[in-house]
Amino acid sequence: MTLLSTSIAALSLTVATVGTAQQSSEIATEETVLFRADTLYRETANSPIVAEGGVEAYAGDQRLLADTLIYDPINDIVTAKGEVVVTTADGRSFYADQVDLTGDLKQGVATNFGALLGEQGRLVGAAVTRGANGVNTIERGTYTACEVCDEDGSATPPTWQVKAVRVIQDTNGQKIRFRHATFEAFGVPLFYTPYFEFPDPSVERVSGFLPPSLGTSSRTGFEIDIPYYFAISDHQDATFSPRYMTNLGTMMKGEYRVLSPKGGAVIQAGMISPEGVIRDPQTGLVLIESDLSGSEIDQLRALGDTTVGPRWHVFAEAATDLEDEWVASVDIDLVSDKNYLGTYDVAPDGALKEAVDILQPDRLENELAFTRDTADSFTDIRALMFQSLRPTEDNDFMADALPRITHERRYPFPGIGGTLTLGGQALVLHRPAGLDTARAIARASYEKTHLTAGGHRLRLFSEVRGDAYRYQDADQGLQECRDGAFVGGQFTTYEECREFLPNEGLVDAFSSTRYLPTAGVEWSYPLARFAQDVSIIIEPRAQLVIAPREDYTDDIFNEDSAFFQFDTVTLFDWIKSTGDDLWEEGQRINLGLSASAIYANGLSVGGSVGQQWRAQDSSQFLEDTGLGDTSSDIVGEVDVSFRDNFAAATQFRVDDEDGTLRRIETDIRGQRDRFAGTLNYLRVDNNDLLSQEERDEFLTAGVYYALSERLDLGGTWLENLNLSETIQQRLILRWADECLTWSLAYQYENREEDGLDEDHSLTFSVDLIGF
Repeated sequence: MTLLSTSIAALSLTVATVGTAQQSSEIATEETVLFRADTLYRETANSPIVAEGGVEAYAGDQRLLADTLIYDPINDIVTAKGEVVVTTADGRSFYADQVDLTGDLKQGVATNFGALLGEQGRLVGAAVTRGANGVNTIERGTYTACEVCDEDGSATPPTWQVKAVRVIQDTNGQKIRFRHATFEAFGVPLFYTPYFEFPDPSVERVSGFLPPSLGTSSRTGFEIDIPYYFAISDHQDATFSPRYMTNLGTMMKGEYRVLSPKGGAVIQAGMISPEGVIRDPQTGLVLIESDLSGSEIDQLRALGDTTVGPRWHVFAEAATDLEDEWVASVDIDLVSDKNYLGTYDVAPDGALKEAVDILQPDRLENELAFTRDTADSFTDIRALMFQSLRPTEDNDFMADALPRITHERRYPFPGIGGTLTLGGQALVLHRPAGLDTARAIARASYEKTHLTAGGHRLRLFSEVRGDAYRYQDADQGLQECRDGAFVGGQFTTYEECREFLPNEGLVDAFSSTRYLPTAGVEWSYPLARFAQDVSIIIEPRAQLVIAPREDYTDDIFNEDSAFFQFDTVTLFDWIKSTGDDLWEEGQRINLGLSASAIYANGLSVGGSVGQQWRAQDSSQFLEDTGLGDTSSDIVGEVDVSFRDNFAAATQFRVDDEDGTLRRIETDIRGQRDRFAGTLNYLRVDNNDLLSQEERDEFLTAGVYYALSERLDLGGTWLENLNLSETIQQRLILRWADECLTWSLAYQYENREEDGLDEDHSLTFSVDLIGF
């Protein structure tokens, strides 16, 4: 509590000549001490100086407030009384009923001491002694980061607190040490320890242990994760968090983060010397021994080497700004084997955590990119590598893009207006086994939008494109067409699959070129009506596209457009494929109608519907995509919401011939008072040649209920309706207030597709805010 860094004795010389002052006084000494009080007096030249009423003393960024301040020059003692508040230069505040200090204010004693540490830490004690070395010793101290007063100002027991016979606050070492301490939660003593310490909460970043996570699982056994945080510098840190599992061993894992003015990086990695697992020599999958019988283990060992080497994972992202508006970035997701993630339930965390759809991630992507994006140009140089986690896929047939170079530049079109875009792409795809591809694309496109005086919106567009392909090892096939693959839901050999490939898979190396012109016009006419209780907007939309009717399925391998979705979002795309290998040829018309109504009571209803008509059938699209016939499937969406209480969105695709649903996805969310819930239903025809299932059908449900202001209960359920089996169930009980968050979670997970047995787990985690 070094309030006045200079001696207060300088005040005695001034006050000696003032005598008794009955008015507000303000004195500034040459030592830059500012002193203010309602009343300032001294009985004699040798008696103490007394300041009373709204006493304020300032020294630089430090401040002292008190009802009364007395300085005894003979004994060199400063005493402050009555609701004393001391604010230090670093923003910390201290409170006391009375403070007695030496004249230089470096040492002293305070009674009924209190301190604010950081944003919400509170340290109180019966008395505190301040030493000259920056160490405060608090007798009968209590520390908490919880609220101790209700909204009306009345006292309330904190959620947790630590009581100690003695608390030592080392302001220089930025540590708080407790002697003979008892930890209490909700007023109940939980445990005693003769000594422990933690960083001063006023310090933003400091090395130390983080809250552990405990759990038990039928797969991993009892497990505990104890993270330790390293504050390396003000721009980098690391966390080491070993994870011990009684059934599977100890995983050494951690995270490193660095931030610079031009970018930053996050790296998460882990490694384990596996215990309790065995490798299947035929499939390469790593299986858990406890899921197998003794005879099954013997059979596997008879097939070959079942030894499992070190298993590991690396997740990383990094980016940095380069010269001339270039940005370099890297994204890494690598694992040692296919079911590593499922065995140990590992996923990117924190800054690398990504949203995951209702299906488990089954392919990992790694990329290195150099990108330049300006107002009139875009350049991207990228290398991509993929790792499949699907048991049915062979990573030797996974294509790596080494490299993919894309460039385009936009120009204002002279005379008639609009935008001219020139660009192209070069791509090399390499596979350890199977097809290798080199592709070059050059394109020029033009687009212009015109709005008439009557409100009609016209958009003109055209593109001229030329492609050149060179194939090597074309007779070795692709992922979906190889020895031992599933094609069309049936197990087949490569010889039986040749008819699916260009040149029937008989030619080792060949080249192919194509010229692809496209032109079209789009019209839309939004109609609006605004009334007192409702606003209605209706917009018809039509698009005419003209292109030569050329079939390139026998000349080009479709590698980047095998999977795409025909819906209201892609209805008005010139070419509806996700990549460039698949080209939408022929003349076609895309028609759609959208409408929305917004009511004054908070109800909102909207939707759209559309369809494509073609002059001739197209063989470019698989049957289950809903495209290719002279009339496509009908696509649509419906959205309904009511204030913040309810929202429902449905997307659908209907067969235009028999009216059957080919795809439907419904997402419903609602909340009222303490209850909230979600429901997601997905059914879609399966166009994955590697799958034996004709359709995918999933139901995901989530519920949430607030048991109290701070305690809530929630759960999720994921069901594979097509297979009539539960994929995942999760139930979590969670408490959260300003100083404590804890959760107790139960989870059931079915990972039989990954060669793993069912898993039941129970996890407890706690976070004490303020430590």
